[in-house]
Order: sequence, then C-alpha cells, then structure tokens
Amino acid sequence: MKVYPPQLDIGEEEGFTPEKDLFGRADLGRQMSSLVATVEDPLVIAFDGVWGSGKTTFLKMWAGELRKAGHPVVFFDAFENDYVEDAFAALARELVELVEKAEPEDEEQKRTFKKKAIELGSFLLRSGAKIGFRGVVRLATSGLVSADEAQAAIRDAADEVEGIADHYMRQMLEQPQQQRDVVEEFRKALEALPALTHPPEEGQDQKPLIFIIDELDRCKPVFALALLERIKHFMSVPNVHFVLGTHLEQLRNSVRYAYGSEIDATLYLQKFISLTIELTDHHQRHAPGAIETYARFLRENLLANAGRDRDIQQACDEISRLARIYNLSLRTLERAYIKLAFIAAYTPNNRLKVGPIVGGLIMMKLIKPNLFLLAKTSSLGIRDAKDFLRFTPDPHEPENESAEECWWTFTLAADLPEHLADFAGEKYMRRSFRHRQNILSEIANTIVDRISPDL
Repeated sequence: MKVYPPQLDIGEEEGFTPEKDLFGRADLGRQMSSLVATVEDPLVIAFDGVWGSGKTTFLKMWAGELRKAGHPVVFFDAFENDYVEDAFAALARELVELVEKAEPEDEEQKRTFKKKAIELGSFLLRSGAKIGFRGVVRLATSGLVSADEAQAAIRDAADEVEGIADHYMRQMLEQPQQQRDVVEEFRKALEALPALTHPPEEGQDQKPLIFIIDELDRCKPVFALALLERIKHFMSVPNVHFVLGTHLEQLRNSVRYAYGSEIDATLYLQKFISLTIELTDHHQRHAPGAIETYARFLRENLLANAGRDRDIQQACDEISRLARIYNLSLRTLERAYIKLAFIAAYTPNNRLKVGPIVGGLIMMKLIKPNLFLLAKTSSLGIRDAKDFLRFTPDPHEPENESAEECWWTFTLAADLPEHLADFAGEKYMRRSFRHRQNILSEIANTIVDRISPDL
C-alpha cells in the first residue's frame, strides 16, 4: 500500500489538460505566455506559493505550453542540483544540454556558445578554489563537454593549475578589461542562443528562451542566492527570461541566513526579481470538480488495497464531503488522505475504526485542531461537533439524521436518543470499546493520533 500520492506525470509538451489542471490555471498560463512573448527586456518572474500550492505542477504544464508555442525552455530543479560546486556551472550545464538536444545546423555557433560558457565558468570557478584544468572543465560543463573539446576555449587556464588563487587576484587587478570581455562575450552568446536552438518560422518573431528554476526555496540558502546573483550579473540579456518557483518567505529566510538578520530581505530580493505572481489558494477558485477528481485520484493510488474495508471507504467519503463543504485546498485534501493511508496500513482489519468518525476526526485535526484536542480528552460537545461537521438532514432516516450523524450522536449524546438504542449493536461495544462515550476519545488517541505524518 502506498502512503504518498505519485507525482502527476506531465509530458514535456503536454501543457494544461483538464484532467490534470486541478487548480484551474490554464488561463494564467496563457496570460503568462503572452507576457513573456511580448516583453523584450529580460525578466525574472517569481511564482510565489507555500509548499503544496501547486507551483511545480503549474510550471511543468506551462513549460509544455511554451514548448508547443516554439519557445526554447529549460526546466531546472534547484533542490536536486544544489550539490553542484558553482551556481553558474549548474545553469550553464542546462544551457549546453539545450544546445546539444536541439542539434542546430550551425556547428560553429554551437561550439562558440560552449566555448564562451566554459571561459566564463572557468573564470568564476578559479575565483573560488584551487582546482586543476580538468576540474574546471568538468564543473563548468558538468561533463557535457570533454577536456579535449574545451582545450582551445581555456588554453590560457592550462598554465594556471598551480597557485591559481594568487593568479586570480593578480588577474583581477591587472587585467580587469579582459575579465569584463569574458562576461560580455558570454552574454552575447546567450542572447543569440534562442535563435540557435529554435529559429523562428519565416515572417515570425524570435521566441525568447524561458529558463524555469523550480524548488528555489528548498535548496541550500547559499546556492539559492548564488543562482540569483549569477542570473543578475551574467545572464540578464534580451531574449532570455528566468522564472522562479519558490516560497518567497523561505527565500527571504535564506537571505537572512546568508547575510544576517538585520538585512532587509525583501529589498534585497527586489534587486533580482522583476515581478511576482502569487499562487496561494485564497487567490483562486478550484476548477469545477477539482476536489472530486483529486479525491478519486488519491483514493485509487493510496487506498486501492483497502477496497474491502468498509470503515476506510466511509472515512474517504467523509473526508471528501468536508473538503467540498470547506472548499479546502487540494494539498489539505492530500494530507487527509495520506493520514488515512497510514491508518489503513497500521490498524488491524478486525479493529473497529468507525469510518465516519475517523474521517471527521482527521478533518477536525487539520481544520479545527482545538476541537480535535477536545475530542481526545472526552471534552467535545455534541453541538460544537455538529456545527463543524455540517450534516445534511436525511428525510429517509429517523429524526432526519444521516448514518454519519447518527454515529456522532451515539458517541456524544449525554442521554442516548430512543431511535439509537440499538444503533451500534452490542458486538461492536464488546469488541472494541468499554462504553459508547469512550468511542470518540479512543479513536482520536489510538487510531487518528497514533501516527502523525507531517500534519
């Protein structure tokens, strides 16, 4: 049994499809595509959202739409690459790989771009450590270019293996114009890269390169800031836009970590970011049926093996019902199903779980933790519970109570209503609980709160 849902499989040119665009962001993608295709000046766009706001899914879908529209696109996961020695090397590797994949006809231009990337990468890497010639090549290109191919590009660096730190300082002081030329030549090569890899159709404008950097807030603080600084100083050129997927508050924490708590982190980031798009749930509505669609996806992927467990299926129904009522984020819905998957895995099949109670308590813990605490301590009142659970009267049941509501009345009522006298049955009581008024606290403590996977 799985306890975490699989990532949505989004093809490189799939774009926004109704069954996967659960957050309903296709319109935002179209608007952003128009923006990046129209603005000539280089942009750095930050998509800001907390963990679980769907940044990665949106960016992958948008990347697909951009590719279909003829844009060269790089998708870079900063968290998976923060082990790389230098931020420029990590970025340059992706650009070189784009050139390799595109297989442009002009091999000379292809070699020129790689040469300029290696020259600047070599210069930057030599500034930070004493590494040999082959190490410079390996880091500057992440193995995409062999030492032999790069020989001409960094011939001057071959004589600098020993005493490289001293040489770097001497070079900075004595040859500042040469260093500026290296940077400027790389910028020119980068500006020409979109036309090299994705030349426009006759009569059409050149589509700019879109370089997407995801998970910027999750990688090491120093690496995250180094990426921003490399972009600003060496890659801010026409025809190239950078897009960041991040939680800006976490990124501000990275700034404070690197430069001290006294720094104005917001002002610092404004030097690098042109505009910010918020992806938090309260700024949008779900696409029609998104909760039902995602609930079905979670049930099929996390609880397929629990298909015969009636309690688990009832808990699923209750979680989905409350998610619709409260219009919860899909991430909160996911957390509820993950919790239920753990419960299904560690609770014996012969243990009475009372699905409506389990589902309600899971949602109570996520939405109203103060009420959940009362449930754990046998202090929850029936009115507070029903106000939270918002049951709909059932005209076919005694007292208009649904089966789900009957369970909560049975467990919380001080005096058991006559129509519930035989509701649970003696076998349930003998098998699992000492008294009906112990049911809620025991389920809360021994089932719902026994394991808490990051809730």
